[in-house]
Amino acid sequence: MSSFTSFGAYDAKTLIPEFRGLMQNGDDINGDPRYATEEKNVETLGGVLQPAAACTLLTPSLTRPIETLARLYRRWGTNNKEVLVAASNGRLYWMLPGGNAWTQLAFPSGVSSYQSNVWSWVSYEINPDPNSDPVDVLLLSNAKDGMVMVRGDNMTVSQVATPKKFGVIERYAERIWGGAIDDDPDMLVYSAPYDPTNWKENPDIPEDGAGVIQQPSWDGDSFRALRAFGSQLIAFKKNRVWRVLGTDPGEYVFKEQYGGGAPYERTVAVDKEMILTLTDQGVAAYDGLSVAPYYQDVCKALWRRMNLNAIDNASAVIWRGKYYCAIPIDGSTINNAVVIADTASGTWLLREDVSAERFLATDDALFFTSSTTPGRLWQWHEDSWQTGQATAAATRWVTPWSDLNSKNVVKGSFEVYLLCEVQNSPITLDLSIQTEKKTKTKHYTVQPVTGRGYKQKRIHFGGTGRRFRLIIESTGGVWRLVGGLLIISETDAD
Repeated sequence: MSSFTSFGAYDAKTLIPEFRGLMQNGDDINGDPRYATEEKNVETLGGVLQPAAACTLLTPSLTRPIETLARLYRRWGTNNKEVLVAASNGRLYWMLPGGNAWTQLAFPSGVSSYQSNVWSWVSYEINPDPNSDPVDVLLLSNAKDGMVMVRGDNMTVSQVATPKKFGVIERYAERIWGGAIDDDPDMLVYSAPYDPTNWKENPDIPEDGAGVIQQPSWDGDSFRALRAFGSQLIAFKKNRVWRVLGTDPGEYVFKEQYGGGAPYERTVAVDKEMILTLTDQGVAAYDGLSVAPYYQDVCKALWRRMNLNAIDNASAVIWRGKYYCAIPIDGSTINNAVVIADTASGTWLLREDVSAERFLATDDALFFTSSTTPGRLWQWHEDSWQTGQATAAATRWVTPWSDLNSKNVVKGSFEVYLLCEVQNSPITLDLSIQTEKKTKTKHYTVQPVTGRGYKQKRIHFGGTGRRFRLIIESTGGVWRLVGGLLIISETDAD
């Protein structure tokens, strides 16, 4: 068990065997002490509490904000397989990961500037020469400029003629699908198979041609997001969602799902067994049948802090089994926090030291842009103990209130036992025992040691109360609390 109570001098104990994440789904009294009712800027890898890792500001710079980040993977004809593509100031740029500067991509014929910097994108291939290898391409589309194609072999850009200008695109069943059309919000359009440049219908052999599908909802809603999900295409409106099955027009089956849609397209991200998206109430998940709240009560106090007037710019991504969702909180007009949900362990954490506007996940790294450093690119990092670089922002961890399941008992003279390790330089932890009467704080400075390693530390707190909680805070430095901690208090029953 994580905690237990017995009575007598120095025998009321609260054991915290490990640290997990946020848990705000109760009344904050006698909750699981492994979880925090408040926290910020920490990691709990393997149950160890430590500050979040510092992110890296990369060298390349553009003069205006980067509003789209995309990835082109080139399988053929080059050793430099991966290419980053950015949209900024009405232009497209490219760079190899680790590069020092962006290179502008030439405009297609007849274009002098793009009207929008917010693009939807997918990777695909074309076969201009049947006797040669295919050419990997990046397709980008928005509702103002239409679709363009970036060739991976020579990094040239061409316009793709489409029936409509698509705000969102996706690849499904070897066709490119488009939606979010300004003048036709209920329409979905699909290309011919295996050819993203062919948008013509084939009346003789319909399965070899392109086509159009209408799914009206008669309420002014429009398609906002398209995501391939296993052997199906999921088409989201703000308040509804459709599942598309089949690989050819004669086989397509549209079925409306339950539970609502996806109001914020940039937050829709596909995990292995579900699609996660942000709503005004928190994160929701589509599991192949319906959209339902996804552990929203775990962060219920956090969701109340979201600024719904600025949430249209929220952004999210799935990377290595975690859902990273950048949101504006506490009245901010930009994304000033990132919520991290580990879909494997079920833990939730909050970082308030990062401002992220757009994410891009690659096999090796997670990149993001930020309004606080417009035109620059950041790389996300995790595990500050391994990287040796921790956030410089303040960290905070607050346990639930505990009355040891005995409201008639006064607790006092608290002893906290813990093991803290540091790297290279001393750090100071601020530990506080808070009761309903007052807060007692001790400053514990941890020095680097060699040889036999670190020892358990006992820290004494005075004060009494019928309930208490522990607060752990720090500013700067690399440290970690290993093996949880133990709180022992004297008790005096009425």
